[in-house]
Amino acid sequence: MTQLVLVRHGEPLAATVEPGGPDEVVGADPGLSARGRRQAERFAAWLAATPERDDVTEIVTSTMRRSRETADPAVRLLGVPEPPAVEDLCEFDRGRPTYRPVHERDPDDEDWKAIRAGVYPSFVDGPAFTSRVVAALDTIAARQDPRASAVVVCHAGVINTYLAVILGLERPLTFPLHHTSVSRVLVSRSGARRVSSINETQHVEDLR
Repeated sequence: MTQLVLVRHGEPLAATVEPGGPDEVVGADPGLSARGRRQAERFAAWLAATPERDDVTEIVTSTMRRSRETADPAVRLLGVPEPPAVEDLCEFDRGRPTYRPVHERDPDDEDWKAIRAGVYPSFVDGPAFTSRVVAALDTIAARQDPRASAVVVCHAGVINTYLAVILGLERPLTFPLHHTSVSRVLVSRSGARRVSSINETQHVEDLR
């Protein structure tokens, strides 16, 4: 079976796009914080030390900075090709004017309340987001050789949505995934999917 190793990005910085500025169209797209860079390095070292490292044929990211920067150390250590950046793996907050990491979120913010309740915030088209996420991840799985592993560095909303579809969950954002946590999905040759783990954090227990 093909394995998708789904990795949430490391801790990012906060960011706000200035109205009329050059980034207004693409929205806030912060890179990793110092802690996030340590998480990314730790994930890479852990992955490189596992027996399955030789099965990793591809690393894939979203087009967002926090995803690409998280993957960089693993790409160097494993010596795999430069990751393709897939726009359909972007988080549902792509294009928003502000981004705040979890520890800086306002507990009274209605969108944050929705996320904490396991549902999409008001600005998200849930069916459209689900459709693009599932199609993107299924496409990555389909191009792998049997028994190969593809590492996909993306976002909590993306991973949660895919897991929810596979598990038949009503709430799309059920799992509180930690930064650089690992969740695994096994995909058979027929396309049948099975979740084998969720939110593995053994490599960053002291950096959560």
